[in-house]
Amino acid sequence: MNKSFPLYRYYRQKLQRSELFHNLSLETLDDMLKRFRFETWNKGSQHDARLALRRFYVIVEGRMELVRINPETGRSFTLMILKEGDVYDVLSLLDGREHDAIPVALDHLKLLSAPIDSVREWLHCHPEFNQNLMPHLSQCVRLREEIASDLVLHDTPTRLARVILRHIPVDLDESESNSGIKAELLHDLSNEQLAQLVGSVRQVVNSHLGKMKKEGLIHIDQHQIIVDDLRRLKAKAEVMHGQLQQHL
Repeated sequence: MNKSFPLYRYYRQKLQRSELFHNLSLETLDDMLKRFRFETWNKGSQHDARLALRRFYVIVEGRMELVRINPETGRSFTLMILKEGDVYDVLSLLDGREHDAIPVALDHLKLLSAPIDSVREWLHCHPEFNQNLMPHLSQCVRLREEIASDLVLHDTPTRLARVILRHIPVDLDESESNSGIKAELLHDLSNEQLAQLVGSVRQVVNSHLGKMKKEGLIHIDQHQIIVDDLRRLKAKAEVMHGQLQQHL
């Protein structure tokens, strides 16, 4: 990307807000942006997972869903939803192997992408970039551990509560807000897609959403899940955890 590009400063600012690129000098960012190009993916489009063997992506605007599909049964499971500032794909960056997760554009996606070999060079040439990678990897490992634990240890209503909590704003100040909180990253998802995140089926998720509404935990407005009682929803999500602790 050339500095004469009309939105160059805008994309540099977006890059600065990404965990992997924050606290880098402007000189370093400018050097990196020379290798980036701007891309758009249409809403609903699916892309070849092998893209990550060639390109490294930073989300500028929109959401990306990472989906695993069983080719024999056609059953799908959503690993995670990536948002603005997130990157795809750290695993392929580090080990050079294909990641089986299929990237899907949940919105009209705007991305910056760079050749994967260039990004690997940055790990050696820019120590501050390399330093940013470790805490980012730690978060990725913790999230995958949580997802695996949820599927094995928790029942469906507990998993549903935990998925909703995982997708509300992370900088929320609970002392100020306990209701009216939007699960922003789940906006416009069908109950089928939500079931893929929970590791269940649509009919079961429909039933538990209905129960949560009756309990006054959430309501849904214009395809947006809104938390009405954060403390009680957290209690519901932590029930199984508490039961496990009592048996240790």
